[in-house]
Amino acid sequence: NMDARLIIQVLVNLINNAIKYTPENSNISLNARRVENKILIEVQDDGNGVLHPDQLFEMFYTENNRGGDTRRGMGLGLSLCKSIIQSHGGTIWVENVTPHGACFKFVLDAVEVKLYE
Repeated sequence: NMDARLIIQVLVNLINNAIKYTPENSNISLNARRVENKILIEVQDDGNGVLHPDQLFEMFYTENNRGGDTRRGMGLGLSLCKSIIQSHGGTIWVENVTPHGACFKFVLDAVEVKLYE
């Protein structure tokens, strides 16, 4: 029960960031699963990870792109993702992955929607 276009925008932003901030030939995965009454979505890469996970979703915050600052954004994409997920009653966060990489996760309520034809 959501605005599918906005959730797709979140996925596009997370995947684009994974592509932008990981070296060539890196692995990027997208996973979704139901956990009790929630849907958990994960976008994971095997890049360098994040330096300041607590600040990453703040508006205008950008980390130094160790892969080349010419690809650095304005710091709006993840803030927008956070706003979209929160407006749907969900939560979004990032975790560093051992031995390297980052995993962006968000959860939304799993609600059965009946389609009427």
